[in-house]
Amino acid sequence: MKYLSVILGLGFTVGCILVMLCREDLLQDISLLDEDSLYLVRDSLMEGRAYFFYLLPRRAFVFGLLAIMWWYGIGKVALKLTGFFMGVKAGIWLQACLEQYYLKGILLWIFLYIPYIFFYLAAVLCGLTLCENRGDRYERVRLLSEKPWYFIVLTALFGIGVYLESMVHPVWLKSFLKVF
Repeated sequence: MKYLSVILGLGFTVGCILVMLCREDLLQDISLLDEDSLYLVRDSLMEGRAYFFYLLPRRAFVFGLLAIMWWYGIGKVALKLTGFFMGVKAGIWLQACLEQYYLKGILLWIFLYIPYIFFYLAAVLCGLTLCENRGDRYERVRLLSEKPWYFIVLTALFGIGVYLESMVHPVWLKSFLKVF
């Protein structure tokens, strides 16, 4: 858990470098975050229940996969890889925003991730705490029977993240893109 910031930072750096190395392919050929694609996003953002039920199985699959990996003893590696790829994704988007819109791109990047990313990161941190406290299968069963709130908190963090990503985030992003 103490290395999660290093892992996130490394992933973030790798994402930024990828965009700098593939600038022509990403920013010009496929028009990542150009004005036309932002107008298209603004006009076609799904809101509410439809987007929630679109995201729910995808995020539940990832959550279930991480929970199973934790239970069988490889969750620490899986959660660190998840943190690394979250950093890569954030680095790619930040660098693309900066390349396209300079300082205004930082605001766009913030609105791409706020508010749901904090709950996903907290869930990954909570999962890593569980992974570090685990021992053999008997200890995991004992941990869940003595402290079931760990798993409840982990599930609640993912649930709040999915809710915010599907219900609140599209409204914020749509209102921001009208001004942007």
